[in-house]
Amino acid sequence: MKKYLVIGNPIEHSLSPILHNYWIKKNNIDAIYEKKLLEEKELEILCKEVREGKIEGLNVTVPFKEKIIKYMDILSEDASSSKAVNTVYKLSRGGENKLIGDNTDIYGFKKSLPIVFRTTGHGSCGAIILGAGGASRAIIIALGHLGIDTFAIINRTKDKAKKLMQEINPEKYDPDLIYSWCKDEDRMFNTKPRIIVNCTSLGLKKDDKISLDFSKYKKNIFNKDIIFYDLIYNPAETNFLKKAKETGQEAINGKMMFIYQAQQSFKKWHNVLPDVNQEVIDLLDD
Repeated sequence: MKKYLVIGNPIEHSLSPILHNYWIKKNNIDAIYEKKLLEEKELEILCKEVREGKIEGLNVTVPFKEKIIKYMDILSEDASSSKAVNTVYKLSRGGENKLIGDNTDIYGFKKSLPIVFRTTGHGSCGAIILGAGGASRAIIIALGHLGIDTFAIINRTKDKAKKLMQEINPEKYDPDLIYSWCKDEDRMFNTKPRIIVNCTSLGLKKDDKISLDFSKYKKNIFNKDIIFYDLIYNPAETNFLKKAKETGQEAINGKMMFIYQAQQSFKKWHNVLPDVNQEVIDLLDD
């Protein structure tokens, strides 16, 4: 029986085993998928086990998406551009197993957005990104593919946010659109935001709160629909999304992104594209 893992720290919130084991059973595959709480010092040994075939593949979540890269032999285009790996699989080349690092978050995020957002030109509209980690990089790249051309980044350390934008798009890097957490919120509207994305882990815990003045985003004040998107999918409604709904704006959690990125990981490992249907969606609500 082949073994697959999702690794992270924390990891107890992950619903990946429920989804992947459902697809494994549906497709009559002799495999099992489990979650594993990991320390950074264990990454190298784990990757060695993948190379040796003791483990067939990995999903990678916070805080290891960037840290695992040094153990990869080859990076996909999306993993290379985002500098983040969320899927690991192996290929045999020259009699040796090579570890491939991929990023299916970019695809998953784009696919999860409302179709009207994906198919409508956004002109000079922008996005506000909360956080400057590996997840933020993938989201910025995905939104760039969809025509968003201006990004305001909010992070606790401005230097990390500056480095992020300089690496992604040095030609469009604007230091005036980098903000410290909870400061200069009014200036963020220079981006004409069409979407605000929480790429941090704030929200995993019930009492986590993001310090935005949500009253500024009410439709009757801002006179524009803004999508509030939280990459977190468990819990289904974070305080960030709850406050957004109270302003009358559209609020989306990361469940569909999670499902679509998982679908692509599954295909990489098993060469089977599993169904995404209402039964799958409902599975994660149980």
